[in-house]
Amino acid sequence: MLKKKGAAVLLAGSMLLTGNIAYASFGDAVVGGVVGGVVGSVITNEVYRNNRRHRTTKRYKKKRHATRKKYVAPVMTSGMKIQKSLAALGFYHGKIDGEVNSYETRSAIKAMNNAYEIGDTASLSPKAKDALIYLGDLFAFDRALISKDNSKRGKGKKIQTALKIHGFYHTKIDGAVGPGTRRSIAEYKAAKGLSYGDKLDFEEEYQLISSAKKINDKNIDDAVASLKGTKSKPAANSNSGTVILQPAN
Repeated sequence: MLKKKGAAVLLAGSMLLTGNIAYASFGDAVVGGVVGGVVGSVITNEVYRNNRRHRTTKRYKKKRHATRKKYVAPVMTSGMKIQKSLAALGFYHGKIDGEVNSYETRSAIKAMNNAYEIGDTASLSPKAKDALIYLGDLFAFDRALISKDNSKRGKGKKIQTALKIHGFYHTKIDGAVGPGTRRSIAEYKAAKGLSYGDKLDFEEEYQLISSAKKINDKNIDDAVASLKGTKSKPAANSNSGTVILQPAN
């Protein structure tokens, strides 16, 4: 009987120990699974965020690179210069498109010819055409010199225009103050006896632009007077009694 009781106790203890071991193994498995799942989730999320930041950065850089455009100065054709000159003189009020044979441009030419006593036609003599194209450049210079654009490019255009009027700058007016513009500044300052260098202080810049404005204003007055001087003169034909109109020499 005692042997049976001891065996029963031993069996129960063995089962309890086995159960504890089983329970402990199950609990460890559960905890291990939860911890492993959390760690795996953190790693997965971190990898996802890194990939997303990488893709976003690449997309942003690509978009920023795609929207960056190099400044290109507008090209003025001879026809557009003629229209701008006619507009500045008060004869043209249409679109600046270079279409000199349009009704609006022809009407403006005829109005100018009548006002300046050049003739009663809607066409330009070669001399009048050259004068208008030249005036187009002068009016463009004037707009640049009096512009209220105080940006870096706007100031660059003023300086380049003023240097061109003074005869020290000979390339495109684009507002980009690079080596060529700085070389022109240095040459201008040396010729005028100013301080050494290729940069302008406030007073030097003011004097450069204001003096260029005076020169350009006089050039405009002279060009307008030249344009008015292109009026046709009557000349008698010795072979007939008719009177014809000929452009002045």
